[in-house]
Amino acid sequence: MKKHIFSYLIYSLLFSLIAIIVAILMGFAPFGKETMLTVDLGQQYIDFFSLFKEALTKDPGLIIYSFQKSIGGEMIGLWAYYLLSPFNLILLFFNESNFDSAVTLISYLKLLSAGLTMMYFIDHKYKLNQPMLIVFSLSYSLMSYSIVFLLNIMWLDALIMLPLIALGLDYLLRGRSPLIYTISLGLMLIFNYYVAYMICIFLSFYSFFNYLEIHQKFDLKSLLKSYGRFLIYSILGVLLAGITLFPTFASLLSSKATHTLSELDWDLVYTLGQSTSKLFIGSFNFDELSSGSPNFYVGLVALILIIFYFFNRRIHWQEKIVAGLIFGVYLISFRYDLLNIIWHGGQFPIWYEYRFSFTLSFFILILAIRAIQYRPKTYPTSFYFATFLLILAAFIYYYGQLDNYPFLSMTKLLVSLAFILAYLIIFKLFDLNIKYSQWLLLAIVAVELLTNTSLILNEFSYVDQSKFRDYTSLLSQATQPLQSSNQDFYRIHKNYMRTKNEAMYSHYTGLDHFGSTIDANLPELFGYLGQPDGNGFVAYTNGTLFTDDFFAIRYLLGVQDDPSPKLKESQYNLYPEALDLDQTYYPMVQSNERYTVRENKTAFGLGMEVTNQVLEAEFLKNNPIYNQNLLLNLLDLNQSYPDFFVEKEFTDISYHNVTVSDRGDGDYFTYQNDNKKDNYIQYDFQPDSDNPYYFTLPSQYTHDKVDLELNGDRYRFYTPYRRRQITNAAYLAQNQPQSFTISLKENSMKANLPALYEFNLDDYQDLKENHQTNNLVVTHHSSTTIAGRIKIESDSNYMLVSLPYDKNWQATVDGQTSEVIPVLNHTLMAIKVPQGDHQIELKYRPKSILIGLGLSLTGLIGVLLGQFITNKHSKKLVN
Repeated sequence: MKKHIFSYLIYSLLFSLIAIIVAILMGFAPFGKETMLTVDLGQQYIDFFSLFKEALTKDPGLIIYSFQKSIGGEMIGLWAYYLLSPFNLILLFFNESNFDSAVTLISYLKLLSAGLTMMYFIDHKYKLNQPMLIVFSLSYSLMSYSIVFLLNIMWLDALIMLPLIALGLDYLLRGRSPLIYTISLGLMLIFNYYVAYMICIFLSFYSFFNYLEIHQKFDLKSLLKSYGRFLIYSILGVLLAGITLFPTFASLLSSKATHTLSELDWDLVYTLGQSTSKLFIGSFNFDELSSGSPNFYVGLVALILIIFYFFNRRIHWQEKIVAGLIFGVYLISFRYDLLNIIWHGGQFPIWYEYRFSFTLSFFILILAIRAIQYRPKTYPTSFYFATFLLILAAFIYYYGQLDNYPFLSMTKLLVSLAFILAYLIIFKLFDLNIKYSQWLLLAIVAVELLTNTSLILNEFSYVDQSKFRDYTSLLSQATQPLQSSNQDFYRIHKNYMRTKNEAMYSHYTGLDHFGSTIDANLPELFGYLGQPDGNGFVAYTNGTLFTDDFFAIRYLLGVQDDPSPKLKESQYNLYPEALDLDQTYYPMVQSNERYTVRENKTAFGLGMEVTNQVLEAEFLKNNPIYNQNLLLNLLDLNQSYPDFFVEKEFTDISYHNVTVSDRGDGDYFTYQNDNKKDNYIQYDFQPDSDNPYYFTLPSQYTHDKVDLELNGDRYRFYTPYRRRQITNAAYLAQNQPQSFTISLKENSMKANLPALYEFNLDDYQDLKENHQTNNLVVTHHSSTTIAGRIKIESDSNYMLVSLPYDKNWQATVDGQTSEVIPVLNHTLMAIKVPQGDHQIELKYRPKSILIGLGLSLTGLIGVLLGQFITNKHSKKLVN
């Protein structure tokens, strides 16, 4: 027992030493000024962690629904994908201002735990001695997948649970207790269903290999019996997780699953040479995150042992054939898009490709362990020489292809070759049955893994700790005094941001969101209204005066004109995401040296009376002006006003060192850069009133294609966006000439034309004033409930709610159930309310939770029954 504890202790100390050295080299706090926050970890997950703590300590309703998720959205899918790791409980012991340190601690503990569970698996299944036990455990916890995807912290639980699941599978196939397998699989599906799904695919073919480890050769009757047992307890494991899986599945039907591919695609992706290019030390650069080959490096000693495995005569040929076939499954999965997409649940991964490659890394280590377990006393010298020549040939090949592999370098190849040579010398000259030889091997492996980890982490840029804490402190200072009580409802908008999920970090009702589980109709709504949107995000950066009111925005925060000269090095530099001339329409109620606060006292309510035309009305794609006019006409109960947005002509359009080579179909132009210094198109206009003027910009305008200026000053606009968006052009600029220029940054560009519109402010103010008595006055709200009163002018009218349509909303009018109707392309919802004054109540009640609970109870009964049968069978064998 003491020996086992000592092994775990040595591994933990060695892993911790490596982690400390890496932290010092990278300058991570507390050894430097950098946090571990990078890419999505700093842009998404850190905000979700704050919501996690808020839900568990103050508002459990946030587990179900939240108005901090853009303008509102279900949360079950988000929790299941991002937040159900038990390690997140550590966040409860940290203040939000110190969450960067909490992330560092959780990352360290997850990788440490992955090695510990791997050690437990190896110790109980393969019985290796102490040094080799640590070699393979360390190789597993510090494999390239762990380091590259360290920023996807929620996936790391899979690395912890996979060895336990594999050990449980081994027990299951040996006829022992099914508890370890079913419980560990069920827990993994709860912790993160996404990577657990990848583990399930892996288990479907790894179980054949595991069967051969036990029986050495196939026997059809025995195989079918074993595989049937595996399938039954796998299903029970899935049922155990039903409490989260079924509600998550229901959630996916309105989010990620709407983007699932329905067409088969056999496009070729990576060749064998491209896939194996990641077997060298440090074979990674930042560009590999967005589109790169799989990361399955687990150390060069495993690479050598794989060769030893397949040439080991003591290992049965049937086992080696199955191992080869499994490698073939991975090879074609890396090579063809169709199989790659199946691994990812039927979707193209947005960045972070080959997320399932950790299962291959695990399998490689198993084969390496088998090679050690069945190693002969010695291999002939010619075998070592042939192994070195084989690896040298690969080295020469990649050296000649360095231009095609920017993540490789001569230095990385030479360092890799040096480690390989060292390992071959140890295998040849030192008897691995002697422990000091194994300790020497462990020392070299530790240095190799330290080198690889440092090289990979050095490819990322990280959030400065002082700037992160300054910004989050400023965010809380700005938003907390403005937050609504539960007797009122309104939203807060900022024209600056560090992330799109800041409402979750500081717990206010905002409008932006970035996440893989975003409700599909939310980006649709933003796109229809001329706001930036994508498959995974929405950003309210270009609000018009009308959309500010429509979304019930009470407070608007802006950036002081030029705070940067006053900033200290430790402070975060605020800047507006887009030009926002409209903010000056609202009176300023607060100001400090870095930001301003303006108040909108006359916004519409969360619910608004609209005409019955809302049932037939539909938004048009790429026509945000039409869509905003449509909403305004629905709010115009007496049909008293014409369109509020009116298109205006530019007074002049001129081309400077730019030619139009093709006018395409309609307004789709092809522009050619004349390769001179100044290449731009100039649009001139002169407002004939002080009304707000707006551009609609085509989706082809992105920061990498154009630079924009308004009257000689930089024109800030948000990208990327998928559809035409509305942006500010002028306000309070009557008779003042305006000049808008588009500078081309490429030799050729195809784009639609921009357009200009005037907004009739006088008519709009009249409409707002007349409509104030016909808005929902919220008297109480929580994360899952809204209650209020509204006056309806006409018996044929409806109440339109500025929340994304979701079938789980239930409505009552004066206590009587009323249907929640999807309207405007299923983006929003409306409720039939009779004429007069009425009490309205909306409750969010997803029935899927009850169904999921029933599935979990069914699974639990099945597991207990299976354990009872197993115990009974074991007693019979003993008797």
